[in-house]
Amino acid sequence: MVRNLANALRERNRQPLFLFPGDSVAPRDGVSRLGFPAVYMNLRPPRVAGRRLVSAATFALSAPAALRQLARLVRSRGIGVVNVHYVEPYAAIFVALARMTGVRLVTSVHGSDLTGLTDRPVDRPQIGFVLRHSDAVIAPSLAYAEYTRREFPTAATRVIGIPNGVDVDAVVAMAAAPDVALPDPARAGLPYFVCVAALTPKKAHDTLLRAFSTMGHAHRLLLVGDGPIRAEVERLIETLGLADRVFLLGEQPPVVVAKLLAGAVASVLASRDEPFGIVAVESMAVGTPVVATRVGGLAEIVEHERSGLTVPVDDPAALAAALERIGGDAALRARLGSAAAEGAPRRFDWRAWSSRYLEVLADGR
Repeated sequence: MVRNLANALRERNRQPLFLFPGDSVAPRDGVSRLGFPAVYMNLRPPRVAGRRLVSAATFALSAPAALRQLARLVRSRGIGVVNVHYVEPYAAIFVALARMTGVRLVTSVHGSDLTGLTDRPVDRPQIGFVLRHSDAVIAPSLAYAEYTRREFPTAATRVIGIPNGVDVDAVVAMAAAPDVALPDPARAGLPYFVCVAALTPKKAHDTLLRAFSTMGHAHRLLLVGDGPIRAEVERLIETLGLADRVFLLGEQPPVVVAKLLAGAVASVLASRDEPFGIVAVESMAVGTPVVATRVGGLAEIVEHERSGLTVPVDDPAALAAALERIGGDAALRARLGSAAAEGAPRRFDWRAWSSRYLEVLADGR
């Protein structure tokens, strides 16, 4: 998403500059892995788990120097907008920077940076401060924008929902790329569902596996992604007797993901929480219908009975019924897939998304 935004800036003769963590407070010029100009600086967090007093003291000592370096950087390079992604407590330094230099501060929230605050409530005041003092706060879906307003009412008037965009043409091209080696389970010639999602509790792999365990043996399930609950997922696969039908493929490169999506009967997202759901759009882009929970951004992306099927959260029976239905009805799959492929570029192409984003960056609403 950030790459697409940077490309859109370049197309409009604006030069994006990335700011990444570095080894010293003094900025060091470099190039990002995506090929964009970058600056590396050590902006120390105000709190580190297990080192609260030390990290707070270090932050207090280093913040003034870091702020001076940032102000010099903004002024010397004519920077007009700072766009913070995944707001963290240290982002408060950018509030001070905006006040010092007059630069416009736009904060983009994406998901766990806010929903994860239940596990780290001590961060809430600092993050609320950043949102409250940003010129605009951009959320990746209308549902997540409403969540942000509800959780941080003092910043409510600054929150704008802009659904994420995807480079639809690039996804389609990757899906059609020749000579791409796919994992063995995808080359066995048997129909499969695919779930592309990090192995975290909010993605509800447990619900998906319980649903899949009640289905017949006509299909397999490929799980793409990795994460902290991989061992739990592996144990549940064994417990449910699914080892011969469910395959953990781990992380895969984008071209493999695109081809796996294109070859699937349907893609599945059983998420309990989903601020947007880029994989759903990528699946639609290659003409593969989506079975997803009616939650967050997914409820805005997947049109029930048009581009896919939607089910309630944490309802294995409803999810299994939807998978059985779409897996057993080729005409339904063709209809949903065709509508998905037609709707993806019209609703979620990155060009339209980036235009709206740039309006906000340039002081639009």
